[in-house]
Amino acid sequence: MKKIALVIADLALGGGQRVTINLANALSKEYQVSIIIFQDDDIHYEAPGALINLDCPSQNSILKKVLNVFKRAYKLRKFLKKEKFDYVYSFMETANFPTAMAYPNAALSVHCNPKTWNSFESLLARLTYGRAKNVIAVSDDVSAILRSDYGLKNVSRIYNPVDRKEILGQVDKPYQHSKPYIVALGRYHEMKRYDLLIDAYAQSKLQTECDLIIVGDGELRVELEAQIKRLNLQDKVHLAGTQSNPFPYLAGAKFLVLSSRTEAFPMVLIEALALECPIVATDCPTGPREIVREGENGLLVENENAQTLSQGMDKLYFDEKLLEHFKQNAVSSIQHLSGEVIVKEWLSL
Repeated sequence: MKKIALVIADLALGGGQRVTINLANALSKEYQVSIIIFQDDDIHYEAPGALINLDCPSQNSILKKVLNVFKRAYKLRKFLKKEKFDYVYSFMETANFPTAMAYPNAALSVHCNPKTWNSFESLLARLTYGRAKNVIAVSDDVSAILRSDYGLKNVSRIYNPVDRKEILGQVDKPYQHSKPYIVALGRYHEMKRYDLLIDAYAQSKLQTECDLIIVGDGELRVELEAQIKRLNLQDKVHLAGTQSNPFPYLAGAKFLVLSSRTEAFPMVLIEALALECPIVATDCPTGPREIVREGENGLLVENENAQTLSQGMDKLYFDEKLLEHFKQNAVSSIQHLSGEVIVKEWLSL
């Protein structure tokens, strides 16, 4: 049986981590899979095979970050040489940089818009990504940026997989709320533009019809709470905090709203569709337009525009026929993202 290593910095709660586990579960049906991490202080997901911690936790200062990349590369090279894996895949920059240095035959998976990288990340990408056998972009737009801005010739696009059966297995029953609700899901970070979403909700006709629940947490909680109070929406907009299992919230929602300034290939969109939950999303770079099929499974609205987001939310909520049409098409619109399909694309590299 061939051996496959998946390298990721940690298994904390996050989209990239869910992708890694989804791919590991799909691969483990026919291959011996090991997940290699660099720190284990916040493990949220269960690995389907061996889980190896190389014990190189993240650092804060620039100098320590640089040294840590080399330390991770050294430990990883030593481990890979010992175990002799047939395939090595890494996920996200914190694992991609050391993996490219340790094992040039690896495939590196880029899970964010490269235009959001800071100067340190951009420099490391220019120095290391050209060394790798393959750089995998999670969307066509990300692929185009890696080619045009970084001059990479070794880029392919493979979408993130979704395991609908596994998601359904985590929903005993939809989340019960006192009123109908729409939902947003993700970290309270400026990239997610929840301030824009709250403003759009305040402008909409939905206030008398349904609540807005934002599942997540983060550094902007205090600011969002102040905004909600200022708009007198305390009884209508709810900050639900981090949920280890967010899927019941998606299953019970009228629809999901994504208000982000930028994404790569947002997992929450395909997870929502797996639960027959329609979508209203900003047409931000780089992922939503490759998931949301206008008029089939959701609506795309102008990026960073509260008015058009508000109009899109009103349109979908009050048009029951359109809402039902989107629900009926949701699952079929993500058939090409099943684990079986995506595994074949990885192994064909």
